[in-house]
Amino acid sequence: IETGTQLHNSFYDTFHTTADIMYFCQMMAVLEVINPLLGLVKTGAFPAMIQVAGRNVILFVVFGSLDEMQNKPVVFFPNLLYIRYPYYMLACISTEWKMLTWLRYTIWIPLYPLGVIAEAVAVIQSLPIFDETRLFSLPLPEMLGNSLSFSYTLQLYLVFMFLGNTFWSMRKAKNRASSTSVPLIH
Repeated sequence: IETGTQLHNSFYDTFHTTADIMYFCQMMAVLEVINPLLGLVKTGAFPAMIQVAGRNVILFVVFGSLDEMQNKPVVFFPNLLYIRYPYYMLACISTEWKMLTWLRYTIWIPLYPLGVIAEAVAVIQSLPIFDETRLFSLPLPEMLGNSLSFSYTLQLYLVFMFLGNTFWSMRKAKNRASSTSVPLIH
């Protein structure tokens, strides 16, 4: 049985063991924006850019810049890349695997909201740390106050994240209904 300290260290060690791979994969995610511009996938470039930027905020800013966040269980937020990328690779060679298509348009139903909630929890947990450390805060003239905390930017990010994800979920549901003829339940 692990103690709280061992579990705490386990999260921290796991993040540091996998961080370089996560950083590399997220940097490669720029292809998610380039692929629609080249016509390789049907997804629009703007939604892909928003998603990539959001993941960059979570990985590079919230987890990457705050050691205190690297030991939290939320560091392992769900990710749909395992389903999406093989689906897109097969689509590029005009091949469809019905089970993968079904997973791609169905598994997001529970995982996408869980991922959004996990990202929101990560941002909310990071707010007091950004306030305390003043990391990324904007210095202000003395007559306006000391500085503008970066946590205000993250709070605004949360609002846009929930609005954007609500729109995105509605769009995905519409795409699922029109993109696959595989029944949801057998």
